[in-house]
Amino acid sequence: MKYLNIIIIAILFGGCSSARNLEKIENHEVIFVLFKKSELTSKTINKPNISQEVMIGNKPQKMDWINYDYNFNDKKGTQSHFFLTYTDYDDFDDFDNDVRKKIKFKINKSFLKANKNRIITNDLINQFGVNRIRRILYSARTIFLIDKDEIKESEVLVRQVKYDYFSEE
Repeated sequence: MKYLNIIIIAILFGGCSSARNLEKIENHEVIFVLFKKSELTSKTINKPNISQEVMIGNKPQKMDWINYDYNFNDKKGTQSHFFLTYTDYDDFDDFDNDVRKKIKFKINKSFLKANKNRIITNDLINQFGVNRIRRILYSARTIFLIDKDEIKESEVLVRQVKYDYFSEE
């Protein structure tokens, strides 16, 4: 009986801490997302030979991108889809003028532990529902993505990404 009480208390406090974690995330303009490949997520990287080419002067330029797709079921069981895209620039005008380049930087791996309560993960999406997470991403001013596959030894690559989604008609 004593162990049962301890387990119940641990579950209750665990649920409360997860809710507090989501509240911390909701109240920030800068959001961090940890991308981890799963059955519900995928990553598409364009290959150099199929890059979108643009002519600047008389010279073709390539604008590379990475697309991170999320495909979760909402609480009603309907599929809900959103994606986060990294490109060097938001559009070809910025690319042509070399302005407003997207942010990409490396940080120490200790950042993940120190900020684990402020990072959106697949588990958090499953726990609170994809639609609630979509609202958080939509209202964020800046979204940074950490790809779990790109974590090397003590360094983590962080990319600024753009949020987009498909709406059901």
